[in-house]
Amino acid sequence: MSPAVVLRSKFVTSQSNAFNQYINYIDREDAKGHVHVNQSSNDKDDFFVFFDFMDYMDDGEKQGELFTNRNDQLNFNEKKTLKEHFQLAQQNESPMWQDVISFDNDWLAKQGVYFPESHMVDEEKMRDMVRKTMNTVLQSEGMEQSAIWTASLHYNTDNIHVHVATVEPHPTRERMHIFDEESGAWNEEYRAKRKPKTLEKMKSNVANMLMDRTNERNKIDDLLRGTIHQKKEKQVSLSSYRKTKELFTEAMKQLPSDKKQWRYGYESIHAARPYIDEITDIYLQQFHADDMEQLHERLDEEVEVMKEMYGEESDYEQYKQTKLDDLTKRMGNAVLAEMRAYDKEQKAFTFQHRKSNNRLSHNQMQQPYQSYDSHKASFNVSLIKLQKAMRKTFHDYEKEKNQREFDQMMEGYDM
Repeated sequence: MSPAVVLRSKFVTSQSNAFNQYINYIDREDAKGHVHVNQSSNDKDDFFVFFDFMDYMDDGEKQGELFTNRNDQLNFNEKKTLKEHFQLAQQNESPMWQDVISFDNDWLAKQGVYFPESHMVDEEKMRDMVRKTMNTVLQSEGMEQSAIWTASLHYNTDNIHVHVATVEPHPTRERMHIFDEESGAWNEEYRAKRKPKTLEKMKSNVANMLMDRTNERNKIDDLLRGTIHQKKEKQVSLSSYRKTKELFTEAMKQLPSDKKQWRYGYESIHAARPYIDEITDIYLQQFHADDMEQLHERLDEEVEVMKEMYGEESDYEQYKQTKLDDLTKRMGNAVLAEMRAYDKEQKAFTFQHRKSNNRLSHNQMQQPYQSYDSHKASFNVSLIKLQKAMRKTFHDYEKEKNQREFDQMMEGYDM
């Protein structure tokens, strides 16, 4: 299966004839010859399609008018200004980056961008795609404030295609020493090679702009977020659930003592990660089986779409694996969050238990003294009672004695 979108990119130095050729083509008004190009070839000469095809630029027959980030069409003065910017870039030794983006016409028709009956293209949508794609490219390379570009759209061949040329009038990239094999000398040039990630972003942005899969991908993200959100809401306790509690305990044994490192991506939890992954699998199978089935169906659908866009030789299956890896990571962090909470609860329980035991032990140690004091107090009370009894007895005795003496004394008196 041929890919629906093909991106070919390279750069030329300021000293190359190709740079001069492009500058001359920018404002060329005379008739242009027809050039046959083998777009599928990787031969270096064939890639000069970019410059040989500059006779496509601004050619009414081929529907290929120049446009820029701000202008859909360029008048004479605007072309002159653009040419001056490119000449200044060449004088300042800026590289020129060249991109050719070609499409499968049937795929474009399926996306509602190309209309075979009239052989017309939705040029507004194509220009919007190029502009947003180039913004992404320049941001990725840190050139959004320094670079300018111009492009043209052509659809008089079997593959509709876009040409883009980019320069920095005032270069900002670092300079490097490059060995020239032809001259055998080292030259100092501005770094021109783009990051591989930039080209990946460029290609995916082109395809995604023309084929809006936003709704489908939002549904995938909703499934992922919903699953993780429900876990964070702790609908089930993994520490006590019968199928995960042993794995939960074993994973905690393997975790480092520093809980700040309890993050799924940290190397320090490597030994615990297999247990965490198994917990995640069990949780998803037991509590989100329907969601996971739906997720896999939607991911497989996206894989087929990407296979059509990028071809069988591409890593189209990476999208699904990336999403599943992201789910595993987020679920792993949710499991670790529960482990941190569990560890905190356990330590709080242990602290309260020890505190309670210490209080009990303290009371037991104080008990003999409390008993002694209690006996002492009881003895004092008894002693007081005895003293009172004795005083009462002595008082009664004195009273009775006095009464007898009084009675004896009164026996001699007449009553």
